[in-house]
Amino acid sequence: MRIIKSIHLGNKHKSTGATRHYSGTVEITQQIVLLQIVQCPNDNGYYLLYLDNKGAELTDTYHESLEAALDQAPFEFCVQPEGWIEEL
Repeated sequence: MRIIKSIHLGNKHKSTGATRHYSGTVEITQQIVLLQIVQCPNDNGYYLLYLDNKGAELTDTYHESLEAALDQAPFEFCVQPEGWIEEL
């Protein structure tokens, strides 16, 4: 898995409440502190990973393009495009 971009969520990245994430039938309530956009080998799509303060993945969303993954972050956390760190 290759990390494309990442962003640490701080006080200015309030959750919009636009989505809810689940593990099975249980809603994830742990605080998400880091978002990473990654791409797996032999996969044209991108995963937006939601990580806790220990770097453990809480959940993810799949997107067919990098732009779609980038668009998901402000929809959920008021992330600005210039806040991402390039990991390439």
